[in-house]
Amino acid sequence: MTDGITIRDANDGDAEAIATLLVQAGEGLYEFLLDGLVPDMGAADLLAHLVETGDSPYGWPECRVAVKDGAVIGMVNAFPVERLDELDTDMIPADRMIHIAPLARLRDPGGFFINAMAVLPEHRSQGIGRKLVAEALGMAGAEGRKRVSLQVWSTNTRAIKLYEEFGFSPIDQLELPHHDRLTARRVILMARGV
Repeated sequence: MTDGITIRDANDGDAEAIATLLVQAGEGLYEFLLDGLVPDMGAADLLAHLVETGDSPYGWPECRVAVKDGAVIGMVNAFPVERLDELDTDMIPADRMIHIAPLARLRDPGGFFINAMAVLPEHRSQGIGRKLVAEALGMAGAEGRKRVSLQVWSTNTRAIKLYEEFGFSPIDQLELPHHDRLTARRVILMARGV
């Protein structure tokens, strides 16, 4: 099923594709946080810059990409969970940050964190997500981490099923307050041993 698809380390040239996939995985979160901050730049544009610079947890060194015929069709962004504390959120309005503050605190300390994983819709159901999750687990092992965690929107039932197949189970959850600009609200924290 995954014929012709390779998983490789990302590079700065993958930034736009990774950003597009981050937006997809966020289900409205990045648009909520980033849209309207810089004239003529949307969430994907700002994320592409962040990915390309490479020095944040969202940077290309923390990503692996699935490639077919030279094009990025999927990605996973994963890193030690404490790197979340490095995120610079100064440019994001306080009301937006306050709204999602509980999400930022929902974590499994000391572990490895799968921040985002996405596959372009036209390439789903080919085993690419499985390969990307397995890659993230390998990254965690290479870091010497004993646990891996992730957050998933409760509406993303396909991803939840995939993570359960890999042995992830829910350890916490929360529901964000309603906001017209935020489509998904309930998030589940899942974890497993390496």
